[in-house]
Amino acid sequence: MSKLTGVVTVPGDKSISHRAALLSLLASAPMEINNFAEGDDCARSLAAVRALGGIVEQDGSRLLVSPPHGGLKPPAETIDCGNSGTTLRLLAGLLAGAGIAARLTGDGSLRRRPMQRIIEPLRKMNAGISGTPDGTPPIETGAGQIVPLDYILPVASAQVKSALLLAGLASGVEVIIREKNLVRDHTERMLQHLGCACTVEDVTPETVVDPDDPRRKKKVRSTDEYRRSITLPGRQTLAGGRVDVPGDFSTAANFIAAALLIRGSHVILKGVGLNHTRTAFVTILKQMGAEITIKNRTVIGGEPVGDIEAAYGPLKPRKISGDQIGGVIDEIPLLAVLASQIEGTTIIRNAEELRQKESDRIAAVVRNLKAMGVKIGEFPDGFAVEGGTELNGAEIDSFGDHRIAMAFAVAGAAAHGRTTISGSEAVAISCPRFYTMLEGLRS
Repeated sequence: MSKLTGVVTVPGDKSISHRAALLSLLASAPMEINNFAEGDDCARSLAAVRALGGIVEQDGSRLLVSPPHGGLKPPAETIDCGNSGTTLRLLAGLLAGAGIAARLTGDGSLRRRPMQRIIEPLRKMNAGISGTPDGTPPIETGAGQIVPLDYILPVASAQVKSALLLAGLASGVEVIIREKNLVRDHTERMLQHLGCACTVEDVTPETVVDPDDPRRKKKVRSTDEYRRSITLPGRQTLAGGRVDVPGDFSTAANFIAAALLIRGSHVILKGVGLNHTRTAFVTILKQMGAEITIKNRTVIGGEPVGDIEAAYGPLKPRKISGDQIGGVIDEIPLLAVLASQIEGTTIIRNAEELRQKESDRIAAVVRNLKAMGVKIGEFPDGFAVEGGTELNGAEIDSFGDHRIAMAFAVAGAAAHGRTTISGSEAVAISCPRFYTMLEGLRS
């Protein structure tokens, strides 16, 4: 087991790259996108832009994307979104809002993922959209008499929120989204950056007299139904312009975890996106005792950016649940791997959404950690990891899931003995150079 040392610049943020590419279809002028994400997922969004009449000029990670001449055009063929749920859900909202006839599908994994969560609210807007009887892809969009929407998100999903905002932008009607649990806000930030009057308002708790004890005061919200509202007024014009994409935090998280896991390691990650809806992983790790420092903070295109420095050190177990889960949903496999090396029991609950990802990530984590000799118990909505035993090299199954493949590559780097990953090529979905980057840090 070799320690990891060095400086890493991770590829562009996947979530932001998707949004920049798809929003270019509705822009009034060309968009320059710098540091566009690598990987098949974002390539699917670019292919969809081309299929709908957009013009993409690409030089490495720099893109110049021009909107379709004369407006969006129905695609000649079914748009294949591959493994990218972001492409399919956001594009479905955009096309349904615009009334464009299209058919969207994906690979076997994506065709099993739930789409009723976007179909139902889009139908409340009178949008033309349908899926299979099970509410899964393929998705078909078409004409509809679009009406404004005021909607409380029943699930904590940035993809659902973004699909509805794009439907509003494409149709010119007002859309108000209310969040019970805060989720990624990249779409709102980008809309604002590109000239839309998109407003975000938090429901701030007020201090009032406790009716049960007039001598005391307590904080309450004016409503328990939601914590934040996002309003996109009707008839907004999306300007063209420049979008600089920060480094992908979810990819960076793998290198942070590896540095914390392997004795003697010290890694610096340059230019990483630090959006507060994405960095709960760092917050939780610091609470567990991690040596993580953030330097050189700045803001680029409305998104906070900085350098992350992580070094090996002992961690403490804890329970992660409730509102914390939404902010670390992509990093939970990494938290499980880290937990395997922490003395004590780490518990993760309320993460049932993981069963609806590219794989059943709860089952995948449990099976693979058991294969490496870890004691782990499975719940319907998470697991409990009893840490403190050495990781043993093992045969790992990625289940075709890039997050699982990367998390267990990190585990393999810390394990005694050889680890092989079936379906290791899944990392190409988000970071094709991942293994090379990880190997480059070995001392």
